[in-house]
Amino acid sequence: MLELVNIEMEDEQLRELLSYAVFPDDEVLDNVLEQYRSNPQQRLYQYIEDDEAIGIIGCADDQEMPDALRIRHMAIAPEERGLGYGRGIILLLLEKEKPALLMAETDAEGVEFYRNIGFSVMSTELDEETADSFLCVFHADEEAEEE
Repeated sequence: MLELVNIEMEDEQLRELLSYAVFPDDEVLDNVLEQYRSNPQQRLYQYIEDDEAIGIIGCADDQEMPDALRIRHMAIAPEERGLGYGRGIILLLLEKEKPALLMAETDAEGVEFYRNIGFSVMSTELDEETADSFLCVFHADEEAEEE
């Protein structure tokens, strides 16, 4: 179950999961949590299974494109990685938020994850060989038309 947690952000398990997606420094973590808490354009969800928090996904409305959503943070508990939870959380987010376009910026390590679940991947650099940042885009409206 994917549930919105913007208000209940004092849970240590939630902080630990979010720390996997941001620089694990208390000050940085507090700053990111405050952004989710105070800005209604940003939402933080946690995925719960058997009363256990498995992962989190944070998103924000895109400022330049209506009906577009950006994934800001995503993390799965280390012992649960590789079991399909990341893909599942993204599918639940698409169902809950219903954006026409879902975007995520990632490093070279995360590119294959997004590519494997149907995102188009573009380098943010002119030369993809030297790029350290990639924009991944999923056209939800196109997926709906194909069904």
